[in-house]
Amino acid sequence: MTGASRFLSALAVATAAAACASAPRSGDVAPNTGCYALYASDMYGAVTAATGLPALPPYVALDATTVGVHGRRLIVPVTWQAVGPSPDWASWRVDRSGLVLTFVGSSGSLVVALQATTDGYRGHSVTPLQRGAPPVLVTLVNASCVGLLPGAS
Repeated sequence: MTGASRFLSALAVATAAAACASAPRSGDVAPNTGCYALYASDMYGAVTAATGLPALPPYVALDATTVGVHGRRLIVPVTWQAVGPSPDWASWRVDRSGLVLTFVGSSGSLVVALQATTDGYRGHSVTPLQRGAPPVLVTLVNASCVGLLPGAS
């Protein structure tokens, strides 16, 4: 079994496990586990200033695996897997009626609050940013998992 097929098998198992997980509490949104293209408007370099990361990954998948206090693991492209300071540098959790993404880099963290849309999620950073930079706007759009395969970015 190749690395790519093992990854896809693991992703399928994780997605199925997330779908079978207990129902969310009243007021929580049931996250659409799966793959998303991630778009971030960061004209002022706020992501790098807040985290030390060069940018946010272009694709993510919501995974059911828990990663400590931040929630659940975000699967990122292979080229991004070693970017953060630890294996749980990218995570997500359900919060009220949306999702919260957390990205932890060598300089700090960036927390993004997202609300459900018809084709994914949309929101902005809630981390106070340096030099009065405006919040980073983030959109997750339903996508295939092709951006998460080895060699894709």
